Amino acid sequence: MTPLSSSWGIPYRDECAWGLDPYYYANGTITPKVGGIKAGEKQRLAFLIGGHDSGLGASAALDAYLRTKEQKYLDIFRVYFEYFQRSQIPSPKSGTLARVVADVGERNVTVDNGGFWAEQSNVAVGADGIYGTSDDDVKLLAVFPAAEHGNPIAAALIAYYRLTGDRDALEMLNRYGSWLIRTQIKSGEYAGSFPVTQYYWALGWKPRMYETTESAWILTELYLVTGNRTYLDAAASSGLYMLSRQFSAQTWNDTRVDGALPYESNQTRYSNAVSTNHAGFTLLAWAQLYRLTKDDRFLSAARKYADWLMRFQVTEPATPWGDHLYANDTMAIGGFYYGYNTEKHDFEWRVALSLWSAAHAIRGLLSLAQLTNDQRYLESALMAADWLTRMRYPDHQLIPLQSLAVIKYVLSSWWGIYPQFYQPDMRQVEKAGIPSFVEKARADSSVARNQNPTWFERTFQVDFNLVNYQMASRGDQYMKMMWSWWPDVGFEPRYGGDVASGAFAMANFLTYRNRLDRTQSILTEAEQLRAKVGRLDNENLTASFKRAQELLREAGRHFDDGWYSVAVARVEEAAKLLDDGLKELKAYLPEAELRNRLEQSEMVLKGLIVVLVLLVVLNLYLQRRLSQLSREHRRSCARRTGK
Repeated sequence: MTPLSSSWGIPYRDECAWGLDPYYYANGTITPKVGGIKAGEKQRLAFLIGGHDSGLGASAALDAYLRTKEQKYLDIFRVYFEYFQRSQIPSPKSGTLARVVADVGERNVTVDNGGFWAEQSNVAVGADGIYGTSDDDVKLLAVFPAAEHGNPIAAALIAYYRLTGDRDALEMLNRYGSWLIRTQIKSGEYAGSFPVTQYYWALGWKPRMYETTESAWILTELYLVTGNRTYLDAAASSGLYMLSRQFSAQTWNDTRVDGALPYESNQTRYSNAVSTNHAGFTLLAWAQLYRLTKDDRFLSAARKYADWLMRFQVTEPATPWGDHLYANDTMAIGGFYYGYNTEKHDFEWRVALSLWSAAHAIRGLLSLAQLTNDQRYLESALMAADWLTRMRYPDHQLIPLQSLAVIKYVLSSWWGIYPQFYQPDMRQVEKAGIPSFVEKARADSSVARNQNPTWFERTFQVDFNLVNYQMASRGDQYMKMMWSWWPDVGFEPRYGGDVASGAFAMANFLTYRNRLDRTQSILTEAEQLRAKVGRLDNENLTASFKRAQELLREAGRHFDDGWYSVAVARVEEAAKLLDDGLKELKAYLPEAELRNRLEQSEMVLKGLIVVLVLLVVLNLYLQRRLSQLSREHRRSCARRTGK
């Protein structure tokens, strides 16, 4: 959602919606079955949500700007950044108070939301019954104040702070860091994605491993940018909790879980099913904790976990790791199974390959590859990145999409770029009824039509069942692209942000070394030229070369910390300074060469003078010596003759 003056997005008049993305679509209708919203009819209330969406969107925009230097991406990032500033609690723009008291089982629980972001905007139509007019009722609220929704925003701000040193970003990070520490459970874990962590924890709900691993990583990154030891201690607490929950094959009598972590779902009992959805954060957290603490337990756990993760990667038979069951499906190679039921010793539907599992695993595997120099981790990450490129749905057909009910509908193709899963097991696809749906529709086109079209479909004359039929009728590979519900369309914009996270990480990781080598060669050339130029009375040029060397050292630190886009940006800054310096140095070269020639001529002249002086001295000496010899000869002759 963007200001009315923006040339992109969904323009809207109220700033409380700017910077948030529609959460997800179900058959063209915003979020069904949430907060009383009924799918398929003109809605009185529309929810927007930030969290994952806005945090990942901001990171993608910043990465895109650094990669392309196109101003539009920086403008997009600024809309997100201003939303972060506007929505952090306490805020006059937010309807959520920093501190509230909730009744939990006949006792009061104080809920402190200070430092969290109001991650949801509720837009209710006003008295005129039309969305997008001045009487809309817009409320910016913290409805799901859990770490899962704050951490992606923190990650975007960390990248921005590393790049710019912006003090506003640092202040937001410290406020959020305080909230993150307050909501940590004493034994180190974090509760899941549901309203008011403290409230549900008091009811006896259990944590989720996703939030725990992601928060452990974010806490290490907060320590790196602030130096505040409290963040590192909290991260270590989470890391040790993760260690305590790591599975062993011996305990479970199942090699498929060796090294994994339990999913630990919400509510009042743990789920011991394993999932790859937090794999990347697990590796990032343990790898960073090892770097910061030198505690070998973290590195050992990370390697064991990575080996488990790679066993869940679909690979070709020649690859020495992974699962080869679906190696004949080229679309599946490189993806990671979503999870595994430890109780039943079965993948069930979790054989599906998850986009976010692969996207975030890339960065975690790259981090571990840097620590260990084990090329398997890099190769696995490369395979995952390649798999993500194959998941991009190729159809550019324009499809109407609902946005805030009737404020605007969008003609776009981005809705279908990435599915949620790729299901390599055709039996699961058949179980979902997709092949039979296509077969019946081919025989009778009326079968493919939605017999009860939604309000949106009726209004804008679109049938999403037909769209799905067109997709799936292309063949098995497109049937295997899973969109949450079938034959409805279920799509979350944030999957593009997940994919961008992994794709940019891999691209910048690979780019860094090449750019660094080129820049260092420029530096070598510049140093050689400076030696030729000699004394240089240009303070600005000297400062530029000094700054370039500082930037290269900074780039190395950012790269080691895993912030590859910032590392590449620093190298490029250094390269530009050195390129400009070289051009300026070359302007001094003719003068330096003339000075050198004059100095050489002067030295030759001085040498000639010395030689002449020596010759004069030698001549005088010889004359005196000859004169002396002559006198001695005359005296000798006189003695012999007696004269």
